[in-house]
Amino acid sequence: MIPFDWVEPAPPVLRGVPRRMARAVEKSFGIASPKNEMIEALAWDDQRVPLAIDGVQVGEGALHHAAEAAARECYAICGRVKTAEAVLIAIGMVCRRRGVPLPRGRELAEVIARAVDKGWWLRQIRTEWKRRFEHVSIMLGLTYVKTDPYISREVAMVQAARNRENEELLASCTATNENGQTYTLAELAALGMGNKTLRRGELMTRIRGFEEIASDMRHVGMFWTITCPSKFHSVGGTNAKYQKAGCPTPRDAQAYLVAVWARMRAALHRQGIQPYGFRIAEPHTDGCPHWHMLLFVAPEHAEAMNAVIRAYALEEDGDEDGAARNRCKLVQIEAGKGTAAGYIAKYVAKNIDGFGVGDHKTKENGTTYVIAPDVFGNMEISASQRVTYWSQVWGIRQFQQIGGAPVGVWRELRRVQVEAVANAPEAVRAAHAACQKIESDDPVIAKQASFADYMKAQGGATVGRDAAIKIANKLVSITGRYATYEAKKPVGVYASAQPDAVYEGVHYRWEISRRGESSGVAFAVPRTGVNNCTDGAVKRPFWEGAKASSADRGADWEYRKNRPVSPAPEIVAMYEKYRQRHDGEPSAHLAYLMKKYPRE
Repeated sequence: MIPFDWVEPAPPVLRGVPRRMARAVEKSFGIASPKNEMIEALAWDDQRVPLAIDGVQVGEGALHHAAEAAARECYAICGRVKTAEAVLIAIGMVCRRRGVPLPRGRELAEVIARAVDKGWWLRQIRTEWKRRFEHVSIMLGLTYVKTDPYISREVAMVQAARNRENEELLASCTATNENGQTYTLAELAALGMGNKTLRRGELMTRIRGFEEIASDMRHVGMFWTITCPSKFHSVGGTNAKYQKAGCPTPRDAQAYLVAVWARMRAALHRQGIQPYGFRIAEPHTDGCPHWHMLLFVAPEHAEAMNAVIRAYALEEDGDEDGAARNRCKLVQIEAGKGTAAGYIAKYVAKNIDGFGVGDHKTKENGTTYVIAPDVFGNMEISASQRVTYWSQVWGIRQFQQIGGAPVGVWRELRRVQVEAVANAPEAVRAAHAACQKIESDDPVIAKQASFADYMKAQGGATVGRDAAIKIANKLVSITGRYATYEAKKPVGVYASAQPDAVYEGVHYRWEISRRGESSGVAFAVPRTGVNNCTDGAVKRPFWEGAKASSADRGADWEYRKNRPVSPAPEIVAMYEKYRQRHDGEPSAHLAYLMKKYPRE
């Protein structure tokens, strides 16, 4: 991958002299005045799509136009810039001016393919525009409990329209497998976690499984609510601390919570404490996220875990007013006073589809409000829909399992036929039986899937990477829009003690086509695992961690840390292969004229 960490270029300085001398001249004569710095800052924003034109919110046409212009600019760069390193830097500058990340890719050709593609730019510009619009709405107090809770009406309607377009696209495409079975992509999506009812059902099954195994182990349940410091909260645009902190976005707040939890987890690990459970990211009405965490732990570790979580939750700005009372709250789940799954069920439902929640209630500044559905034109937006749009716009993951056995193996086991595991080890057969749901009118035959029994077969709620059963993958060649690469595709499961015996799941190869088309494209969707921890050093490409800076836009770029870096030979070769013309060759127009009028 090619992450490129850009820093804001310095304001313009005098050319032709060393930078230190230029700064001295500026200090004496005031060349880099605040006015010039403001003009420079505005220049860096001149290519972003405006939020509105003449007071009217921009539409898709403006986004398409901006995407086309960006793709053309990158195409021109690839034609005139001579080195691979310079191409990356120039494309990065185009991305920086438009507020989007540098295209990622395993090879330079893949990066360039994205950079010159209007479709890639359109996706990036859409995301940047929605987040910028929403950030301004938060800063102005337009996203708040008394106006538009969780997300502004404008962005909510844009996201709702985008979701409808995606649904229409899925409904217009058909998929046919090798058995001749044909479905629309919408029908297939309804069978997976894209279906909110199934998503909520699986989450509750997993949470109930955690609670059951905790009960068997005599562990205690602890329900935490962790909130960001006040500087992350706009509070309707009235919070001076928020403005002083630079008006952080919900993504900044989520990054803070992730970092705090990482320190908590490391401290707990050092003390031999292994909590397990779930966390839910939920927005305040001003868009700032907070976390609810249902964690189970051995009773002898409860007090120590309480001390660790409170210490790290209040480590930053813990002495501000109300911090001790509001930033970290604990509810002890007591046996006989309801179940942990029942306690968290309302948080799961209100953040997915609002099923069975009743009035959607939220608390702000000690006051409880009921968030009623809003109607804009012919569109009704419920509170749960607002939360979903908030998650989609800001790219914040709402639900995260902590500890326990991996859910990926659970889902793959549900694809494995019972005949395939007839002679498998006991752990595989037990886990497979736990994952299966049997529907029947006969209560003796009917059976619910049990995540608790699945975790027991895997080795318990704290098994981690030593699980008894793992996913078997095979390398397949994936031909994507920008590159062809090899990826791991799950084909079944295997017992860790017998890695050579694979119990294959039922997988299909689909041919996708739009309605009305006679042929389609065959493909199998790869699945990507996510590792939330980093263990050991990973070899990085030469450009990772390098930060580019320059005296001015026309100057040569140099790397910080005072270490010259040269592109790898294979990268240079790849660039030379795809570059429009080589050194000394005529331009395309000149080549055309030379061919048309050859010398006699």
